[in-house]
Amino acid sequence: MRTAFCNTLFHVFDHRICCGRIPEWTAHVGQPWDTYDVAPWNLYNAIWRIQHWIRSGVDADR
Repeated sequence: MRTAFCNTLFHVFDHRICCGRIPEWTAHVGQPWDTYDVAPWNLYNAIWRIQHWIRSGVDADR
């Protein structure tokens, strides 16, 4: 189910959803920026975790 969802997101949004550049200003939203294990509620880190989750769920054969 996760692979199908990630593949659909990738198909609809192409590389922008999983590999797009995260704007620098997002590091200043939420907690002060630090690594994702120290400041998980920083917007930059939240976007990075979502991108990582999608990348790791996409079927490599597609």
